[in-house]
Amino acid sequence: MSKHTITMKEIQNMINNGITTFSKKDNSPRGCKTVAATEIQIGDKVVIDNYFTLVTE
Repeated sequence: MSKHTITMKEIQNMINNGITTFSKKDNSPRGCKTVAATEIQIGDKVVIDNYFTLVTE
């Protein structure tokens, strides 16, 4: 089983390459919501390749 993590630097690189939104885990029935890429913070879980991925430093 692989560990799903991504760094803020990698998130910033994705933003620089044109990514504008991410699906972020929340407590809604759907399990996530779409937010602006600039709202992502350390500790959030975002959907990448159909997996919730923890954002680290």
